[in-house]
Amino acid sequence: MALTFADIKDEFLAAVAADKTANRYASATSYHGASLYAARIGDILGRVLRKHAPIVDISEWDLEKLIPQALGLNHSMVSEVCVRVQEEMNAKAGLGIRAIEPKFDGDRAYGIVKELRDNPEFFNIEKTFYDQLTNFTQNVVDDAVRDNAELQSNAGIKAYVVRTPEYGACPWCVGLAGTYDYQDVKDKGNDVWRRHENCRCTIDYVTERSSERVNNYKRINPRK
Repeated sequence: MALTFADIKDEFLAAVAADKTANRYASATSYHGASLYAARIGDILGRVLRKHAPIVDISEWDLEKLIPQALGLNHSMVSEVCVRVQEEMNAKAGLGIRAIEPKFDGDRAYGIVKELRDNPEFFNIEKTFYDQLTNFTQNVVDDAVRDNAELQSNAGIKAYVVRTPEYGACPWCVGLAGTYDYQDVKDKGNDVWRRHENCRCTIDYVTERSSERVNNYKRINPRK
């Protein structure tokens, strides 16, 4: 019988609830913390899937539903954190702007399904697949950052995107670290928004209304 989302949902939620790191970041007050939360629950999802059916046994998965539904739950959990973070940011800045909830990227989720379905040698892409689960979940935060920075920038409030590398990050990620004027990097294809496999950099944003945070970051020239 094929592995379905219902088979893993309760165990996944229990694993998240029991994870001290996930619990700590679930109450994040910044997008930096929300990104760390997203990475953690992405990892937990991969761990639960590994336990129930290794990727080499992909024929035992209800592939067309399992992955999109699992990622949909991750999206919902991370979106809830992002909306709360943004609402707190808006309240502290005295802004009457509603938080934008990031949209579920169905095309990307089904792209992961297609890659698995079309690749006859699943063991060759095992690590890539589990990295994609975490990467997808982190991108929920990245989308929230970009959408809300866009809204505030359009409202005439200067916004800055902050990319912070993880400890021991690769040279490419280290080179992208810094604070950028949102208008200079707003294109979705800009390197500031990109992630390689297993990338744990965080992406946050601040505005001119939170200048004390802006001053904590070193400005570098944005990449075009």
